[in-house]
Amino acid sequence: MRLHYCEPRGVKHVLGTYTNAVQKENGYIDYINLKDDDTNYYADLFIDCTGFNSVLHEKVLNVPFNSFSDILINNKALATSIPYTDKNVEMETNTNATTMNAGWCWNIPLYNRIGTGYVYSSEFIDDDSALKQFQKHLGTDEAEFKKIKMRVGLHENLWEKNVVAIGLSAGFIEPLESNGLFTTHEFLFKLVKALARDHVNKFDIDCYNMQNKWAFRNFAEFVGLHYALTGRDDTPY
Repeated sequence: MRLHYCEPRGVKHVLGTYTNAVQKENGYIDYINLKDDDTNYYADLFIDCTGFNSVLHEKVLNVPFNSFSDILINNKALATSIPYTDKNVEMETNTNATTMNAGWCWNIPLYNRIGTGYVYSSEFIDDDSALKQFQKHLGTDEAEFKKIKMRVGLHENLWEKNVVAIGLSAGFIEPLESNGLFTTHEFLFKLVKALARDHVNKFDIDCYNMQNKWAFRNFAEFVGLHYALTGRDDTPY
């Protein structure tokens, strides 16, 4: 996208590390600064795609975050990759989700390795027990495991002043149905549609927030139904 679409149309790509933002009197961000760079980067609109850090949306504009823990209780994950032992058998054409005592595991066959992880709720299992349970499930304790703390929910507004939060900086639903890529696409699509009006007003911003918040909550409830409608009752989870 950068090489073949954006830059040929005049987009300037600057690679740097964000350090701070300077706001106007009305709270709008005037410009941002980058590490080891004396340039002030001004813009009419900033897109915050800084992941869970949400450095502009939350840390600068202080937009409240609304948790979805009332319907989605998983808040942690262990992720790793394992080598194939029999590629002809293990390289399946689908992703598998396997139920566990306090969550579920994903298994994603890639070309050179298998990506796998354990999504769980800290209310029902501690980190060490989750690791042991996951290792037993995989049949190995030699892999390197990455611990991930998930904050499941959505910010009060996705478009606040002149900042639009996209992706994890906007919100997150646990990965059971892989909604992350879809919501990122949908948020961007609706943003492009709003900006196509040339002059954006409060009505456009309110519609953008309402539509995306409604869709995001529906995705969250859809994932929550996977647990609410199960017939299992063999564990407290």
